[in-house]
Amino acid sequence: EVDELRVPATVQATIEARIDRLSAPAKRTLTAASVIGMRFDAELLAALGIDAVLHELLAVELIDQIRFLPHPEYVFHHPLIHAVAYESQLRSDRADWHRRLATAIQQRAPESVDENAALIAEHLRAAGELHTAYNWHLRAAGWSTSRDVDAARLGWRRAKHIADSLPSDE
Repeated sequence: EVDELRVPATVQATIEARIDRLSAPAKRTLTAASVIGMRFDAELLAALGIDAVLHELLAVELIDQIRFLPHPEYVFHHPLIHAVAYESQLRSDRADWHRRLATAIQQRAPESVDENAALIAEHLRAAGELHTAYNWHLRAAGWSTSRDVDAARLGWRRAKHIADSLPSDE
């Protein structure tokens, strides 16, 4: 997980300096992409309302294009770049991106919400919406039960972890 990766201070300062030289739209693209994950596509950025400035990020080698057709897909050039872009955001901004991303995933493929339930749950958990994340983890576990028992167990474990972290009166 990107929030578990610790970046040495000197490396972080170097990456932050590279990010600071970007234009404002490119920085916004990079921060939104970092919330999506190590791999991302322009369609999901557009669903978040981002007018993606990918050419600038490609030119300075912060990201790489790994698929061209049918839809371009990108990846961070290095996991440390992803971690610094993610961690350099205010928590409130990052939570808002996670919340918006969970909504975008649901709207982008409404026929696949059960299949994407675990991903939606994780974005809601990162946004601080624990009750809703709990319900999505249960939904993911239920969907996975007849498909992948290990994934179902993971969903139930994550739901239990969230339930355990809630105040006892909830």
